[in-house]
Amino acid sequence: MKGIRVMTAGWRGATVFGTCFLVAASALILFAGGARGGLRGGSISARIEPREIAPGQSAVLTVNIQGEQSGPPSISPVRGLRLFPMEQSSQYESVNGRTFSTVSYIYQVVAEQAGDYTIPPVSASINGRIRKTGPLSLKVSGRAGAGGYGAGTLAPPAASARQTRAQGLRPGEEDQVAFLRITLPKHRAYVGELVPVKIRAFFRQGLQQATLESLPVMSSEGFSWEGLSEKPAQTEEFIDGIPYSVLTWNTALCGVKEGEYPVSAKLEATVVIPERRPRLRRGFFGDSFFDDDFFNSFFTSGRQEAITLTSGRLRMRVLPLPKAGRPENFTGAVGRFTLRATAEPKRCVVGDPITLKMTVKGRGNFGRVSSPRLATTRGWKTYTPTASFKPAGSAGYRGKKRFEQAIIPLDASIRKIPPVEFCYFDTGRGRYVTLKTKPIRVKVEPDSLQAATGSPNHSGTPASGGTAATNSSTVHKGDPDLAPIHVSLGHPVTDLKPLVANPWFIGAQGLPLGLFFAGFFLGRRNRKISRDPAFLKKKQVRQKVGRSIREMDRAIAEHDVPLFFNACMSAARERLGELWSLPAETITLAEIKARLGEDAAGIRQVFENADAAAYSGQSFSHEELERCRDLVLEELKNLDKTCAGRTRSGKGTGGLWR
Repeated sequence: MKGIRVMTAGWRGATVFGTCFLVAASALILFAGGARGGLRGGSISARIEPREIAPGQSAVLTVNIQGEQSGPPSISPVRGLRLFPMEQSSQYESVNGRTFSTVSYIYQVVAEQAGDYTIPPVSASINGRIRKTGPLSLKVSGRAGAGGYGAGTLAPPAASARQTRAQGLRPGEEDQVAFLRITLPKHRAYVGELVPVKIRAFFRQGLQQATLESLPVMSSEGFSWEGLSEKPAQTEEFIDGIPYSVLTWNTALCGVKEGEYPVSAKLEATVVIPERRPRLRRGFFGDSFFDDDFFNSFFTSGRQEAITLTSGRLRMRVLPLPKAGRPENFTGAVGRFTLRATAEPKRCVVGDPITLKMTVKGRGNFGRVSSPRLATTRGWKTYTPTASFKPAGSAGYRGKKRFEQAIIPLDASIRKIPPVEFCYFDTGRGRYVTLKTKPIRVKVEPDSLQAATGSPNHSGTPASGGTAATNSSTVHKGDPDLAPIHVSLGHPVTDLKPLVANPWFIGAQGLPLGLFFAGFFLGRRNRKISRDPAFLKKKQVRQKVGRSIREMDRAIAEHDVPLFFNACMSAARERLGELWSLPAETITLAEIKARLGEDAAGIRQVFENADAAAYSGQSFSHEELERCRDLVLEELKNLDKTCAGRTRSGKGTGGLWR
């Protein structure tokens, strides 16, 4: 009996062991088959971190594709979001002799403005079948925080940024997060010649932040630098498939002495380099539990690093200006220029000034461009010219320089303003060039003194004889600055009366007394009138209307449309309020239409224009504002006639006219 029990117990143990073994083996086979089936079918997943950012910040989109044969993912564009590829990584696994790959595509996501965005499902071709992920959501709200892009910070390129493809990476730039390049259009220049220079700083996209600590600093040996733009232009360029944010400065160098010198630049910046958390290796049974999105955030921290970007050293040869053929009026202008001259007025009197306007336009060192000169100054009095320069670019080597000079004709025989000359060294031709304008025709008339000198004496024959006449003629012809001496007698009188015997003298004695009484009565009348409330009201209205008219003139000069129409309406309301005995602020366009009807066309137009400027944003030119001002003044003058006419005709509303 005992042996049977032992046998039964052993049999039961073997049965339990075999059953467990069969169950485990079946589960293992099913699991391996499912794993192989899953691997054979392939899969795709996507995640975006973080899911909420501020404007100016960026998120990271990671797409994982698993399968034997797979292609790159397809991401539909989203309005308001920009995606920049950052990197691509691959992992390989072998299951039962078959190799499967997992490829991760990482993108930087930049939002242009706040809002809730939805990225459509990401698709990819895996083992001949199209696989898709679910949609992803990204929320952009609030303001850019400390990690955002502020002043002196390199921001992601805007939607309108220009995308170009630059040359390949140069030696030493492959492993750099940022580098600096300097570009010269040529490597030979003359002393004093301005050569445009382009400085570009490249920052690899994917940096959490890049802050400029200074402007580019140029080497100054043998050169002077002019016109460095403080605010660089920002673009986007792809170099060897890698996106870069590029800052571009434009400047110009000028050789100050002969020789060959290096040209380079450097830039101080601070960058925050993102650090990626290492991913756990994929096990035989798939992803690790700690590879889940919740545990594996892409950016856990960033490393701040101060860097100094230094460009490659280029060499520039500075050539001296030739001494042979140098004109005497050469002042150091080097480049390529054109010259133009005008004069106003073209008709004047001897001694009146004429404004000569000269413009030098082109490319070169405008700092050494001096005023052009008249070919000859004979018959002219000249004054020191004034100059103003208007650059055409940030570097300042292109533009136009204007000169204004006052010249005075000294003789009525002058018919032309002499030609204007300007000399410079042409860098393209390698020689000195003298520009010369055409003479400008003018009409100079003699002044009154010259006209009197050139005309015969028509003073008549003097009564005292020929000697005095001869002396007068001699003085008149000998010195033109002295007036002729007139020696003829005046009208003779036959009788002399004392002053007190004249009737007009006796009557003049009562004039002061009459003025005194007139002033006394007028003063009393003015004091009485000044205490009259109606007179005071009318005086206040005139003062307010006068202030409004002055505000209209000032608004036209400053082109302040709202201020202009406020002044127009204030003047009209004050005048109508006086006529209607109503508060000025209560008068509206409807009140004007009801009281004046068709006679208020001008006032209605002013009020309607004011509403258009205030509510619809309609703009008005200087000419339109001046016409409106004249219309308001005319209507203010006609209000008394309009009101009086409507009162006589019996029109109005309930006898409100007074």
